Amino acid sequence: MKSSFLHRSFRFLAVVPAYISLPTLPCLLLASTSSLAATATPTASTQPASAHSVSPGRKHAVVTPRRKNTAPHMGSTEQLEVTRSHTHRYLSSPGTVNVMSGQELRALRIESPKDIAAFTPGVTAVNATSGSTPIFSIRGVGLDDYIGTNMGGIGIYLDGLLAPYPVFYNGQMLDTENVAVEKGPQGFDMGRSSTGGTVNIQSVKPSDKFGGYAEWGYSSYNTNRGRFAVNVPITNKIYNRTAFNYVKGDGWQKDVGTGARYGSQDLLSIRNLTKFVIDDTSSVLLNLHYTRDKGTPMSPQDLDPVDGVGPHPHANAVNVGKDPAKRDENGGGVSVAYTKAFNFGTFTSTTGIDFYRRDDYDNYDGTSNEYGDYRWNDTSIAQSHDMHLRMNLAKILHLTVGVYESYDKIDGSYTSFRNSLSATPPYWLRDQFSQQNLSTGLYVNTVTNITKKLDFIASGRLSYDERGFNGGTHNVQTGEQRTFLDTTHAYHRFTGRVGLRYQIVPGTYAYGTISNGYKPGTYFAGPVAATSALDYVKPENLIAYEVGIKSSLLHNKLVVEGSLFDYEYHNRQTLFFAPMPDGSNSLTLGTISRARTRGGELSSTLHNLVPNLDLRGSFAYLDAQAKSPVGSINGLPLDPPVTHNSPLPFAPRFSWSAVARYGIDMGLYRTTLQASYTWKDNMWVALGDPNAKSSKISSLGLRMEFGPKTGKWTAAVYVDNLQNKHGTTYSFTGSDDNRAQYIQTPRWVGCDLHYNF
Repeated sequence: MKSSFLHRSFRFLAVVPAYISLPTLPCLLLASTSSLAATATPTASTQPASAHSVSPGRKHAVVTPRRKNTAPHMGSTEQLEVTRSHTHRYLSSPGTVNVMSGQELRALRIESPKDIAAFTPGVTAVNATSGSTPIFSIRGVGLDDYIGTNMGGIGIYLDGLLAPYPVFYNGQMLDTENVAVEKGPQGFDMGRSSTGGTVNIQSVKPSDKFGGYAEWGYSSYNTNRGRFAVNVPITNKIYNRTAFNYVKGDGWQKDVGTGARYGSQDLLSIRNLTKFVIDDTSSVLLNLHYTRDKGTPMSPQDLDPVDGVGPHPHANAVNVGKDPAKRDENGGGVSVAYTKAFNFGTFTSTTGIDFYRRDDYDNYDGTSNEYGDYRWNDTSIAQSHDMHLRMNLAKILHLTVGVYESYDKIDGSYTSFRNSLSATPPYWLRDQFSQQNLSTGLYVNTVTNITKKLDFIASGRLSYDERGFNGGTHNVQTGEQRTFLDTTHAYHRFTGRVGLRYQIVPGTYAYGTISNGYKPGTYFAGPVAATSALDYVKPENLIAYEVGIKSSLLHNKLVVEGSLFDYEYHNRQTLFFAPMPDGSNSLTLGTISRARTRGGELSSTLHNLVPNLDLRGSFAYLDAQAKSPVGSINGLPLDPPVTHNSPLPFAPRFSWSAVARYGIDMGLYRTTLQASYTWKDNMWVALGDPNAKSSKISSLGLRMEFGPKTGKWTAAVYVDNLQNKHGTTYSFTGSDDNRAQYIQTPRWVGCDLHYNF
């Protein structure tokens, strides 16, 4: 498979336009900047006039304008970037895009991709195990796999580089400039094909001005956090920016028997960005990053009164016993980004490689006995390459053509400890496997100006995916091979999008699109007693209909975005609860032949309509149902079966959020008060499991900042989950047939000091 990947890499270079000079070709192989890495405008190709396009009458164009130092000024009046630069980038995109600026992320203490979901309508993200494998869903589209060996229907990009597995974005959301969540099928203007959407995370890029910031914070459970970023112009054409983050704290969970703490943090992350300005039209960005995590995993609560915590436990009570729960993870990578502007458009390209190693032990069953604990021992590697050319032809046709390739591999040894099951003798099940994925794609995206106000959008993508799995489960004590699979599946798929966009008045657009999305087939890599539970899961296909309106009024002081959508699935991939032949219970992956999701979203931002007051709010409604009953998965009967109109997993019917910030001037100083509230309806996290329903989750947060108006420094105090809610975020039936559940983080109080230099 690897040789096939390299062969396709060279073959796809044949599509590079002839007018790109030969000296540029080495950069195409090693360098890249997707639209995200170069300009953070992944949807710019659908705009009538892209911000990084070149006017026909100009001889040269500056690729990335030099700008002042972008180190955050936490103490200054927050200028919500979404009301200006982000509005211009995404307002005319024919689809829903929710954007949050770096200042908003810091003020709301959003520190991982999972945290974004609380303030983004229609998005859910929960930890299904110790925290290394968050499960993402956009409008009910994702992949409900707690193992962590599969990319869901959501593409997550860090500075333009796809992170196919959750481990790759652990700790890497630091020194962030903005996050954009694009909804609906993607892959027509960058990256890999996805059914649900993308999450695009952009870090602050190097600039030609010296500056930076340092921050220290202290919060509940003896948690200390230190971070800094420093921007240094090495020469007039070489700029460097280094960002660092370290957090260490005691765990918030307490063992009822030993008093030991769980859920502790010990996370270190560092990233170095170096920008090389080649000339007025081209530049290279080198990204080096590393993460190390040695915290202690969280534990679920098993409601068994003997081996668990009982039917009515304290929110922080767990019963891990003598199990050696631990987390030992580290990884890093490198990417090289290249961008080149021509008179007719801009060529951008991104290539990178990431490695990650983890050796974790999870008390997954929530009991002091090993009913179903897990040890995750694996090594992951992922490399990808994306390059595309954006052009404006005769001011009428706006064209993007590109090619994408990726190769990723996981070598794993996953052990399920089942010492206390009824089987005699007790046994451990270990799945040793190697999983490889190859993905290639050719894509084109066009926007044709039919009239001054009406645009026609047409996009297409040809994808080829190859999935291979070799391995199986054996009994560690006896050596008996319980399951085994050695297979490779290949699949071709063409997807596309058509739509219309109409400019009602300047700054207000209405649009309608029809698109179809595709997600490759996959495997379930958990230790299971039935080979059919490992078997190949068919590719997922989605047809999406969406209409919406976007408006920026009163000089960008009021931004409103609303949409209605209807999704039709074929072979929707999802997680099922199925009894194994040996009498144990296990989760596994399967498909629903037909499913449907309908809903609507509304979000708005009000900036300074009332002096010194900023408001942000969102609301989402989802009606997600299975339209085909499912009684068995690969011959494994479901008990109970999935019936017609059963709710789909990770699709809360209602969700909403609100944020208010108000600044009070006090002479040379300024105090800013912030209140935030999030609420999500209950939802199912797996099908066929009567215990897999979460609680309604809500959280109220307050924050107060104080500092000089210059923004030189800021002191802040905050509280999250003020009401100390204890909702169940994820639950399932454990191997002992009892309910196991993860509880939301309790009330969290802290302070931080921030200094800009």
